[in-house]
Amino acid sequence: MDFSKPTASEASVDLKPGFKFKPTEEEIVTCYLRPRAVNEPLPSTFIVDLVILSCNPWDLVPEGSVEKYFFCQRVQRWPHGNRYNRAAGDGHWRASGKDVPIFSNIINGGMPLMVGLKKTLVFYLGKAAAGENTEWVMHEYSLVQAGLTPYPVISPSGTNNLGEYSRYAVAITKFVPIMTINPDDSWVVCRIFKKKKKHALRATAQRYNIADGGQLRFFNFLGKGNLEGTSSSGSLTDLPIEKAKDNNEGRGGTNDKDDTNEAGK
Repeated sequence: MDFSKPTASEASVDLKPGFKFKPTEEEIVTCYLRPRAVNEPLPSTFIVDLVILSCNPWDLVPEGSVEKYFFCQRVQRWPHGNRYNRAAGDGHWRASGKDVPIFSNIINGGMPLMVGLKKTLVFYLGKAAAGENTEWVMHEYSLVQAGLTPYPVISPSGTNNLGEYSRYAVAITKFVPIMTINPDDSWVVCRIFKKKKKHALRATAQRYNIADGGQLRFFNFLGKGNLEGTSSSGSLTDLPIEKAKDNNEGRGGTNDKDDTNEAGK
C-alpha cells in the first residue's frame, strides 16, 4: 500500500490578518500528526507540543479564543494494556460517544484509505469515580491503519533531517537510499474548546420577559411618537390593547357623525 508523504517545510506559515487556522480533519492527521510521529518538519508551527495531563483546559485556551491545537503523547495506564491515563489538572477527561474514522482522499482499489480516528472527550472535575461535568471538550486525533504505514524519509546526510536541502536538491540526489520510519502511535493531536450554551438565547429572552412584567414590549418603528408626547420615532409604545381599541372606536364614531351631517346637507 503506497501512502504518499505530505509536503513539509521547516518554515512557519505567516497568515495575513483575517485568516484563521482551520485545517480539515484529514489535514490534521496526514499533514501534521504523521510527520510529528516520525519527527519530520511540519508545514507550520501553529500546533505545539504540550503535556495535556498536567493542565486544566481553561489554562490552555486563552480568554477570547475559540479553540487551541496541541501535540501530545498518550501515556498508557498499564505497561501492557491498551488504556491510557486520562487524569489531568483538577479532574480527568472522559470519553463521550463513538470514535469517528477519518479517511484520506487517496483511493486504493476503489476504497478510501482510513488514516485516523477522532475521539471526543469531556473534562470532569474530580476523580474518575465521581466527577462534575464541565463544558470543556477535547477532540483527540490518532493514527490508525494507513496512517501507521512506514513513512518515507530522504536522508542525504544519513539523518532524518533534510537540513538545507531544498526539494530541488533532493531531486538531484535521487540515488541516495531512502529510509522508512514507523510512526509512533503514542502521538496525538488534541483540539480543546469550550462547548457553546444552547440555552443562552432562551435565558436572554426570559430576562427581558421578566423585566417587562411578563410581556415583551412592542417597539413602534413607524410611529412618530407615543401618547406621552415623546417625539422620537423609535419610542416604546406601552398603550394597552383595550385602550387602543376604545380610541379607534371613538374616532370611528366621529367619522360616522360627520358622514350623516354631510348626507343631510
